Parts: sequence; C-alpha cells; structure tokens
Amino acid sequence: MMMVGGGGGTAGPIDFDGGWKIPPAGTQPALIGDGGTTIVVASGADAMSAGKFTGASTGPGPTVVYPTSGVMLPPNTNTMEFHFLPGAGQTLFRFTFVAPTTTLVVYTGCTPLGGGCVYTPDPTFWSSLVAYARGTTPISWTVSGVNGASPGAVGTSAVQSLGFTEQDLRGGLYYWNSAGSVVRYDYGYPNAPRQTFLTAGNVGALTCVGCHVISRQGNQIVVGKDIPAPAAYSVINVPTKMPVSSMSGPLTGSANFFSFSPDERHLLTSNGASIQWRNLFTGTIANVTNSGTMPDWSPDGLHMVYAKPASNPPFGFAVPGVSSASLQTMHFNGLGWDPPQPLVPFTGQNNYYPTYSPDGDWVLFNRSPSNRESFSNATADDAGVPDGELWAVASSGGAPLKLTQASSPGATQWPKWAPVKHSYASGQVMWLTFSSQRAYGLRLASGQQTQLWMVAFDPARAAAGMDPSFPAFWLPFQDINSGNHIGQWSTEVPRANCSGSGQSTCAAGEVCSNGKCRPG
Repeated sequence: MMMVGGGGGTAGPIDFDGGWKIPPAGTQPALIGDGGTTIVVASGADAMSAGKFTGASTGPGPTVVYPTSGVMLPPNTNTMEFHFLPGAGQTLFRFTFVAPTTTLVVYTGCTPLGGGCVYTPDPTFWSSLVAYARGTTPISWTVSGVNGASPGAVGTSAVQSLGFTEQDLRGGLYYWNSAGSVVRYDYGYPNAPRQTFLTAGNVGALTCVGCHVISRQGNQIVVGKDIPAPAAYSVINVPTKMPVSSMSGPLTGSANFFSFSPDERHLLTSNGASIQWRNLFTGTIANVTNSGTMPDWSPDGLHMVYAKPASNPPFGFAVPGVSSASLQTMHFNGLGWDPPQPLVPFTGQNNYYPTYSPDGDWVLFNRSPSNRESFSNATADDAGVPDGELWAVASSGGAPLKLTQASSPGATQWPKWAPVKHSYASGQVMWLTFSSQRAYGLRLASGQQTQLWMVAFDPARAAAGMDPSFPAFWLPFQDINSGNHIGQWSTEVPRANCSGSGQSTCAAGEVCSNGKCRPG
C-alpha cells in the first residue's frame, strides 16, 4: 500500500494554499486567410456527383436529426456523426460547411442508419474544418439531397450551425459502465481509444466497482465496491492502482458519495444520510452533519455544498439517493465546518447532485420538477419517466437558472464539470458532462441506453440571467452497447512509470514512452 503524502493533522488550522486553480488552457487560433473551397467525394458518390445538383431548388430537403443546431465542441473532439432523414427519392447528398475563411463540400451516398442516413467525416476532412473554425464565429452547414439515378429538383435542409472553442480540451474523464468497471478517456490523446481503468479485481470487489470520485489533479480516486448500500470504499493511487494508506492504516470505509479537498489531503464522504470529513494523512474521521448527502468541496477549499433531505432517512439508515432536498453550503474555517446556510430552498422540486464549477462561481445541480427521488430518477421505472433537469445557481446565492437547451429533451443525471475555461467567439465557456437516456440521433432511441453527454456553459450569460447552455452532444469515444454513468473529471491523467519500450511493463492498450505508460 501507499501512504498518502502531505501533513494536515486536525490539531491546527488547515491551509489549502489558495485552493485548486484552473490550469492554463493555452491557445491555438484558427487559420486565417483564404482557405478556398475543398471538395471531397466520399463513399457512394463519384466524380460526376457535383453535376447532379444543378436542378431547381424545389425538392424536399433532408431533415437533420443530429447534431442539434447551435452545438459547441472542443476542437479536439476527434469525430462527429451527422444523422439525417432523406427527402422523398433522395439517394445522393451534398454537405456544405462554411467557415469564415474556407468552405468544405462533400458528396456522399446514404450510409443507412435507423431508417435514415449517417455521414461521418474522415479524419483529414474533419481536421481541415476544425483548423479554420476553432474559436471563430460558428460555421454554417446544410445537407442537400437529389435522386442520384435520375437527378432533378434539389432539396436542402434548414441551415444549421456548429461552433468550436479555440483551445483543445485536456484532462481525464473517468466513468462507470454497466459492465461494472471504471473506464478512462484521456483528452490529451484524443485519437486513442477509451481504456478500462479499474475492475472488480483491481480493488478486491466481488462483482464490480461503481460510485467513484477522482481528485481534481487526478492523483487519487476513491471507488465504491459492489452495491451502494452503502458500498465499501478504498482510496486508490491513480498511476499505480495501489490502495492508499494513512498513518493509521488503509483508507477504507463505507459510503455512497465522496469529494476530495483541492489539496488531495482530505475527503468528504456520505452514506446518504450523514456527511463525514476524513483526514487522509492521519485517517481520522469527524462527523459534519447528520442530515445531508452528496457533498462537493469547492475549488478554493473554503466551502462545501450538499443536498439536504426535507426529512432524515428512518433511523438514520444509509440510502443511495435523496428526496425532497434543498441545497445547503458550509464554510470551512481551517479547523472545522461552520453551521449550514441555505443555497437553493426546497419548494416542491427535488434538488440533488450539486457540484462547484472549476472557478468556484457556480453550483450545477440536478432538479426533479415532480420531486422524484434521485436514485430512481436515473431510469424509467414504475414511478414514471425520468425528469431530471440541469440547473445552476451562483455559489454566492441568488435565483437558480435552468439550463434549458442542455436539459432538452430531459432525463439528465449526474452532472459534473470539466476542469477548464475555454474561449470562443462570444466570450468564454466551461464544459460539463452528464448521463442521460435521451435519444442519440438515429442510433439510440429514447430510454434505450444511458450514455454520457457534454455541453458548453457560458458564465457571462448566466450572470445576465440568461440560459447559459448550448445544445448537448454525445461523447464519441463511448461503447454504445454499455450503460455509461457518473463522468468524473481531472486536470491531468498521471501515468505509471515504466522502463524500456513497448508494452511489457504497461497495462493492455498502453506502451512505454519516455519512461511513462501512455496510450498506444
């Protein structure tokens, strides 16, 4: 086992050294100048295809199903599918993407999908588009259709828009899949596949690992084992996957919800009924509140936010969810936690899964308008259809804002922030992910599978009382056949040390490069 680093005993004030900070995002501006027009002939089309789109624009236009117009993407999103329904008789299609200083046109046939068609740009085409579009005003795009065998009238879809931030996204995303594993995707290697990071065998579980939280810097992860009743947990060192110990022994216990302090030396835990504060150096545990769950530690180390049920679970029993909850905050005074203060009152809607934005200015949370219990609101059951919505409130207080675009068409769960701010044409955005059983274009019907979705959040819009969200997009590195939940972000993905080259000293799917195990 490994001893957690640092001091931080509970005998005196604890200094978080200003807390965790947003790492520099870096810049990579778009290409400027005249990029001209690039034409690509894709599968199902040929060199004669352009001449088949000279007819009158009087035909029925294709209907775009995915992505939603207005979506914003990190520029190192390595692929995007375009789903559409052809107009009557259409078999040949023309996509036209117009960026500020370049135009890209692709001719393609129909690759069948779910009663319609899907077009996936090849990597060269996609990277050429991104190079001119990152950080600029959104590109516009359309898809036109014609009968390839008997060209005549041309139909064109409504104009769509698609935007990119200027900076690439960095950091790691750790999520749970229904196979019972924690899966990792490293945005520093966007063309590498996802990796199975932790399995039941890694942590001594009987069947699976589940509830998990990664520290913001990514050096430690706490994982629950088997069912959340509450689940036995262990703190794991990320590079080595070895359990972490304190001065008094292994850092284990039972809980359903967790949050690391920004310096990675403390842990808030909850069994769904009460919240405890654990010193990861000494191992000591102190009770914080007997009525609260789902704690999240602020990036500056000075506050926590949590969900407080209207009434405690019977006899203080542990529970995996929360009902009729308000949101409360507590201030950390260096020695302990001051009395709670209300942030979002309960007014008939259940408020749960609160989480601080990377700058600490906003608290994102789920809301059930019908006051459904949070655990059962993840999937459809006898209690009804999931109605989880995304909301945000200033961490200093005020009226909550619904993330209307991101919440549509509903069924959201487990929102979490990515760790950086990015620039785009109109200002800055932060990124967040959530789980949802919403439809994914023509690939998944509503309610068919839980998947991870991502969306941009504009804090300036939020400060003005406007919907701060953009439409959400499906994260393209997922296994579509697996239920994927609880996306947790870190600023970095620490890598195990290795020697030599090749895979011999690294996990499956990794190679040894410059002394570190990296995706390969």
